[in-house]
Amino acid sequence: MDWFLVGAAAVGFGLLAVGGVLALATGWLAPWLRGRVVRTDLWGYGTVSLAAGLATIMSFKVAVDSEIVLDTLFVLAMALVILGGLLQRRSLRRPTDQ
Repeated sequence: MDWFLVGAAAVGFGLLAVGGVLALATGWLAPWLRGRVVRTDLWGYGTVSLAAGLATIMSFKVAVDSEIVLDTLFVLAMALVILGGLLQRRSLRRPTDQ
């Protein structure tokens, strides 16, 4: 395993989680998201869930040896990723028909 890539991914997921926590705690969003996101709390929960799921998927193979536990962790991590995506989608402004 190339630890440089794992470290870069961990930093990226950490920054993603920090953005979600900032959205939850203060309502702050990155400038490119401010026009589309209506509910910052949902966006924050979705971002934290997505980052936790991706970090779990990236790191669970290193920490666990049992196949049953690996499969269970993978399913739970994928559920976190899907839940995060759904929460982020629900937080966006609905497109207007023209």
